[in-house]
Amino acid sequence: MRRTLATAPLSAFAVLFALFTSMEVATPARADQDTSQRERGACEGAYLGWLRGMVDGYHDLSAGPEENPTTIRQRVPTPEGLASADERLGYGDGLEAGFKLGVAYGVELGRAARMTDSDAEKMTQKGTEFLAYIEEHCGHLTAALDWNKTFMNEARTSTVTSLNEAQLTMHLAANANQMAIQAESLARDAKEAQAKGDQGLVMAFRAAAQTSAQTAANFSQMAKSHAATGREEAVQAIIDAQAAADRARKAADSIGRQP
Repeated sequence: MRRTLATAPLSAFAVLFALFTSMEVATPARADQDTSQRERGACEGAYLGWLRGMVDGYHDLSAGPEENPTTIRQRVPTPEGLASADERLGYGDGLEAGFKLGVAYGVELGRAARMTDSDAEKMTQKGTEFLAYIEEHCGHLTAALDWNKTFMNEARTSTVTSLNEAQLTMHLAANANQMAIQAESLARDAKEAQAKGDQGLVMAFRAAAQTSAQTAANFSQMAKSHAATGREEAVQAIIDAQAAADRARKAADSIGRQP
């Protein structure tokens, strides 16, 4: 969790992808007499808020990072395992802080998965701010909540586990789209080489585009593997990943066929 976040889009996605995966296997919290119950609650709520915010931001379900973050307290049930009032208060604090940062990150992640322009620097910034919050409130502690039994919506159809799988799918979709953008750029370069009669360069661009297309297809297939556990929140990301893979394949196939 102390890794340096890279600024390049693919590197940033990969680093945060690794972070979220590692958090899934976090060990239970250890008793720490120097840590207040409120701080413990903030530690437990932070990732859950970030996760809910990221998923909402990706789907444009939130008004944006300026939205009143207190609404997340009503939308996400407080886990029954939080025994003390102070721990519950801290949980709400962490939930709000994580949600606000997560929405801002998720909005850009959605753009990275569907568009040709996204703000990777902003994503890195929000990811860094989130890690700083975790560092401040968790220290060496890790949340001891049961991800399969901690609900993340009022209908209790989403859990921490399902949202975590969904956000992994979203990162895969973003990476697939970056590969599609790269393949399309190579196709344009190949068209210019074709116009100059440089067939050797055309074939080189085609080989590179085919590699990008295959990588996009791999990301798309990986995204589909999270369909069951990610539930309804993963559906749009799977669609986005497949659309990116199709674009990448089309771009690669077009090289060498220009008149």
